[in-house]
Amino acid sequence: MRQKWKAAILLLVVISLLGGCFAEKPALEELGPEGKGKMKVIYYDEDSFFKEYGNPFNLKYPNIELEVVSTAPIRREMQANGTTYEEEYVKFVEKHKPDVIITDSDSFEKLAQEGKLYNLEAIIEQEKFDLGGYLPGFVDLLRERGGGSLYGLTPHFTTKVIFYNADLFREQHIELPRNKMSWKELLELSSRFAESGSEDDPIYGLVGQYGRADNIFFDVAGSLSLRLFDAKGEKIAFNTDGWKEAMELTANAIRGKAVFSTLLEPRSRYGEVDVEQSENFFKGKVAMVLGSPMFLHGLREYPKYDKEANPIDWGIVTAPVDPANPDESNYVFLSSQFAILADSPNKRAAWEFVKYVNGPDRAKAASRSLQGLFDELPTRGEYMKELDGKSLEPLFMLRPKASSGNVWGGPNVKIPPGFYWPFANLIKQELREMIENNKPAEAAVAKIETEGNVILKQEREREKTEAEKAREKAQENAAKK
Repeated sequence: MRQKWKAAILLLVVISLLGGCFAEKPALEELGPEGKGKMKVIYYDEDSFFKEYGNPFNLKYPNIELEVVSTAPIRREMQANGTTYEEEYVKFVEKHKPDVIITDSDSFEKLAQEGKLYNLEAIIEQEKFDLGGYLPGFVDLLRERGGGSLYGLTPHFTTKVIFYNADLFREQHIELPRNKMSWKELLELSSRFAESGSEDDPIYGLVGQYGRADNIFFDVAGSLSLRLFDAKGEKIAFNTDGWKEAMELTANAIRGKAVFSTLLEPRSRYGEVDVEQSENFFKGKVAMVLGSPMFLHGLREYPKYDKEANPIDWGIVTAPVDPANPDESNYVFLSSQFAILADSPNKRAAWEFVKYVNGPDRAKAASRSLQGLFDELPTRGEYMKELDGKSLEPLFMLRPKASSGNVWGGPNVKIPPGFYWPFANLIKQELREMIENNKPAEAAVAKIETEGNVILKQEREREKTEAEKAREKAQENAAKK
């Protein structure tokens, strides 16, 4: 009997040892002795990197050596070679071979599609890294950009909401705004304030950043899920019922002074308009502001600097949505994506950095203070519930739209940079014609489509010519060397 027990015990030991030998290999090996490691990252500025990320990270991981390569030369290479930022960024990555990149969505998506980024799925599963704390839709969007897999994480996002002066609403006996309104509903609510002021001292229901009519217009168009280009991304398709509706809604809102616009009340500089209308919010001359989280600073700080400003009862609701997709928002955008290069020799140190920056502890620490809160919010929103007793839920309520959900058509539509400004001026010109001369929307959208495509063709030809000249110059300089 004793011999059988010995044999059984020996068999268990052998099985255990074999199990250890054939256990699943860890996705990433641990750091070396004493947690030593190193990591290279490319970022726009070394000092900014260490202030924002590097120094806090080294407090927790003092034995991981960080090297930062500035991306400043990329702009110079673009000008010299006549190339796009994404093209030069990829070349920059290939030249400097970083372990970690912190980049925009287009560059991230391009590198992921080319197989140059490390797939995070296995290490996330191995370490049970908490993805559940991310706001709804954020991880899905990152996976979409990675072709179904997760190649990067982002700790921040940007958004806009409607800030409102509840005191002014009560004074005018107007119901408060609510979450997930459409632009049509918001403008109808806003128009009720136009009757409250006077010709010389108007009360505006709504102002947006800078008061630009084209900004208002594209906000309205985005909520209607309109697309500027045809299916191939080659031409502007503007002469449609949807764009006509967007033009009419915008023109009527500006004409009726439901929304402030420099189209009727021009100012010398847009920054001055922004400041002035923010001041008017506190003075009871503006009921609602479409703004970023930075406006939260003003809600706290402005009364300290203006002795005539009285504290107000303010609140927040979501920015307008498309009624067909009320849980999504055109205003929610992922900020820089943190990714690890597929051929990095320092993946474990790189992962510790990416994990730290995107982890719940850092999100919790960042949520304790508004000092670092400007246009960005943490993608883990469970730690920011209220400010001064006011609910911040609307800031985190809506999901981002898919990459293809943009008015401009998403990353696969190539638009020359020189197109935007003249096209915006064309929009403003036709809105003015509708407001001041009662031009029919049908005629306005037809003209915008025709002249917009002329602008697009000209700018594409200009871009092509400039790129050819830059390449010729680069070849000449190379020959001289």
